[in-house]
Amino acid sequence: MTKNRIGSLFFLAFSTFYFYRVFSIKKMPGNQFEIMTASTFPFYIAITGIAISIILIILSFIEKDQAKLSLQYIKSLDLKTTLYFILAMFFYGFTMKAWGFIISTAVFLAIGFLILKEKSLKKILIISISVSVGFYLLLNNVMGVYIDAGDLIDNLVGAIS
Repeated sequence: MTKNRIGSLFFLAFSTFYFYRVFSIKKMPGNQFEIMTASTFPFYIAITGIAISIILIILSFIEKDQAKLSLQYIKSLDLKTTLYFILAMFFYGFTMKAWGFIISTAVFLAIGFLILKEKSLKKILIISISVSVGFYLLLNNVMGVYIDAGDLIDNLVGAIS
């Protein structure tokens, strides 16, 4: 089996599982008739992932001259960096409720830059903070998708009594 076919099958399995899980995302009361809900983007991401993986599987059968999967190729992969990113994603998921979207996303992006060996701390902080704040404002204010500020922010501003 070729590398492209194996990768496409894994991507198809992941996208299919992601698509299945999209339907368990809870909607806020009264949002069932809204155009944009919490499951809108995940739904289209899953559909796109399934379509791309099917196209890649078909292309892997059409193209005859492809490299076969070998032990040498597997040894050449940078699995340590991949493992660090998976751990960072788990960390991001576990801190989202407590720290909120903006802080968790900024920390996750900063960790990602550090994993990719970015040297400029100033660049890391500017990009991480601006992207997380920008997405928060875009989703909350422009698209109307509510994102919880997180327990930390709620406790700081006194929202929880």
